Amino acid sequence: MSKVLKNFVGIDISKTWFDAAIISPNNGSEVFHQQFTQTPEGYYKFKQWLCHHAVLINEETLLCMEYTGVYNTGLVQFLVKEKAHLWVEMPLRIKRASGLQRGSDDRSAAHKIAWYALRYADQAKLWKPCDTSIERLRHLITQRERIVNSLKHLTVPLEELKQCGCIADAKLVEQSQKPAIKGLKAAKEKIESLIAKIVQQEEQLCKKVKFAQSVNGIGIVTATALLVYTKGFTAFDNAKQMACYCGVVPFSKTSGSSVRYKPSVSPFANMKLKKLLHLCAMSAIQNDAELKLYYQRKILEGKNKMSVINAVRNKLVHRVFAVVRDERMFEDKYATNCA
Repeated sequence: MSKVLKNFVGIDISKTWFDAAIISPNNGSEVFHQQFTQTPEGYYKFKQWLCHHAVLINEETLLCMEYTGVYNTGLVQFLVKEKAHLWVEMPLRIKRASGLQRGSDDRSAAHKIAWYALRYADQAKLWKPCDTSIERLRHLITQRERIVNSLKHLTVPLEELKQCGCIADAKLVEQSQKPAIKGLKAAKEKIESLIAKIVQQEEQLCKKVKFAQSVNGIGIVTATALLVYTKGFTAFDNAKQMACYCGVVPFSKTSGSSVRYKPSVSPFANMKLKKLLHLCAMSAIQNDAELKLYYQRKILEGKNKMSVINAVRNKLVHRVFAVVRDERMFEDKYATNCA
């Protein structure tokens, strides 16, 4: 891919504008920079500016930007329609590749991203737009999570007041926030109904969610979240990659002959999925005969409780990946039955 690339464009995204920087290996260290508004008019001016510098949106140009969630949605959609070679990279990777730096602004950030695209072009993973239904599910799941967190913020302090013996104050607070809690619960139920409806309307999505749900411990919320965050289970080539993304794979760390750290999971993971999988693991330990025996055996061997629970989370991810890949429902002792 890098052999045909002639231009590299770095884009730094902000809420109301974005900065763009052009680097061409043929022009040495010369960098062109411009700022544009986050509007359809701004996107069109950006395209004109590229043309002014003889940079076409085609296979000879690699455009790179950091993933910033909703803020880059408009520009990404515009560039996808233009059939651009677009690379949406993790901010942490760009930051670490830039080395030690002091100070930063939007202009220098765009330059940094452009140089990153030039240096690591051979490792670029071009952006693939999500299915419309999956993108819609993503927004609904995120909003549901906000509602759940809001309910916790309202109800947990109330329970703490009761436990501290402040019964009169607790009743006063409970009465004052009762309408808000009722409204939040109604909104949560409505969002869950919409999520179920969207999944049911798409045959392929419905099948994948059902396959995932067939694994003991995996509920509808976790199955749908896995579907969304893995782009319909297409973002990873194998179960280990997916488990790493979910933050359930322990990694060892050593240095020389004497420094040996205990294996631990990486903090660079999807914490939302990790949290959901923890609840699934706790359920599986109680309801899945094989995992229950595994958990009890490891505890008797003296293993750390959280390490064993993490191993159960890892097993659940591998099971989900397998059933979705093979398009089958989960079966206990599947390997034994096939023998």
